[in-house]
Amino acid sequence: MRKLFTILIVTITAISCGKIKDAHNTLNDIETFINERPDSALTILDSFDTSLLDNKSVWAHHSLLHAQAKDKCYIDDTNDSLMTQVVNYYEGKRDKEKLFKAYYYLGRIQYNAGDYINSMLSYTKADKLLDNIDDDFTKGLLYAQLGMLHMKYYDYPRSLEAYEVALSYYKLSGRIAHQYYTLLNIGQIQLEDRNYKDAERLFEEVMVWAYNNEYFNLCQESVEFLITLYDETLQVEKCLNLIDSKYGIICPESLHVIQTHAFELAKKGDRDAIHMINQAKESLVNTLADSLSNYYYEYRIHKLLANYQEALYAQEELFYLQDAKAIISLQQPLLSAKNNYLQSENKYIQLKIKSQKNKTYFILMAIVLTAGLLYVDFRKKMIEKNLEIIKYIGIAKELEDTLAHKREEIDSMSLSMDKMDSNLKTCEGYISELFSRQYDLLNKLTSTYYETHVCNKDMEAIYKQVSKEIECLSSDKRSIFLLEQFVNRYKGNIMTIIRTNLNNLTEMEYRLLCYLCAGFSAKAISIFTGDTTNNIYVKKSRLKEGIMKLQDDVAKQMILEAITVK
Repeated sequence: MRKLFTILIVTITAISCGKIKDAHNTLNDIETFINERPDSALTILDSFDTSLLDNKSVWAHHSLLHAQAKDKCYIDDTNDSLMTQVVNYYEGKRDKEKLFKAYYYLGRIQYNAGDYINSMLSYTKADKLLDNIDDDFTKGLLYAQLGMLHMKYYDYPRSLEAYEVALSYYKLSGRIAHQYYTLLNIGQIQLEDRNYKDAERLFEEVMVWAYNNEYFNLCQESVEFLITLYDETLQVEKCLNLIDSKYGIICPESLHVIQTHAFELAKKGDRDAIHMINQAKESLVNTLADSLSNYYYEYRIHKLLANYQEALYAQEELFYLQDAKAIISLQQPLLSAKNNYLQSENKYIQLKIKSQKNKTYFILMAIVLTAGLLYVDFRKKMIEKNLEIIKYIGIAKELEDTLAHKREEIDSMSLSMDKMDSNLKTCEGYISELFSRQYDLLNKLTSTYYETHVCNKDMEAIYKQVSKEIECLSSDKRSIFLLEQFVNRYKGNIMTIIRTNLNNLTEMEYRLLCYLCAGFSAKAISIFTGDTTNNIYVKKSRLKEGIMKLQDDVAKQMILEAITVK
């Protein structure tokens, strides 16, 4: 407190006297305790007289410390305009340590704003200045942020590498808590890579240390990851024991705890599980990973409770979010490309400046020499200098061509990304075509089965296989359910439209419509159902009469087209 009081007195003195030196001394004193007491530092910084900030050096130092204090106080700033000005100021100065911090906190602000690509570029520029930094803790912070960014883009190998470097710096700096936070992140990567044994060991180590040292938020995170691991590895008993343990009771409102509890209720047939999982969605789902996890549990719970329509909806949402996750991961090459482009551009600028300085030097030299030379000599020298100028102009042109080539490479990579997106869109069409071919082949084989019998050993084997497929599509509920899923997915949700508009049919009638939508012939359907082809045609006609009575013309047309076997 005595030191804090002294700093406040110095601050008042600086304000009253307007002394720039005193202002800098105050800022230097703040810098000594800003990591341990960021709230006190922020209070003092906010008390600065704005008139002192008219001095550029004071303003830049004050702005940098203010950004650092806000970050340490978990105040997420998202406007990078001020810090960009600070970076520009220190770019022209010799203080590389402050330039490093300026790039680091610019990257933090950009990350808070969701601008991950520019955040990565800022961290990369900071990384190039590490040789000028003696603070191991600060180095650890930088690599921890790089690890977090790579994880954001699902680049787990680079993320693991960055976190391991951060861990080594935290050990050198003696920052125990930061070491365990980093171990948790490493454990998360191991979990994503399905290295379950290593992940479990790391989560348990972090959980025990965090609980014993009263880092309860860290303990809660490790418990949640362990629950996820136990769920993925079907270790139900371990999962329940952990929830009931001293570690589990500190996070009763955790998303993973609620999901696990709801799933166990669903296993017992308790429909309260649906209410529990819906409440979790409304209050605890905040990220893409949370949504993926919750839709997965929704699907499992509704399936256990025989709510097949809701289970199908949850599964479709899960597929959609998985596609979104894949798209995010595809942005990683673009991030790397932009980083490489930045490095190439900086190199080009440096070479261009050097070339310009050389050109200027030789031109001035030529002018000075002409004053003391005869006309002939002067002419000769001028010719020589002109040749040199042409040479350096050629060098500059080559550099410009090199940059243009780099830009073309970037454009080419962007086009490749566009083509990749186009390929992803057409891929579904290919899958749909394969679906049609699969069931068309089964349709033809079933018709053959209907009309003939075994001729030889090869035909007997085919006969047995077709019989097996027919049995699955005739009586196996899972196979029939999957068939309806496939028909919905690749036939424009036609079965959903049928069940919505024709809601008074029997399950056997829905099944007949599903067979028709899949493209099966009356002969094939006869084999599946054990009914005669004449009866199949009669039932189909009766269903058509019901369809023709629908008020929704669009639905009517879609259903009629779908049940017409091509």
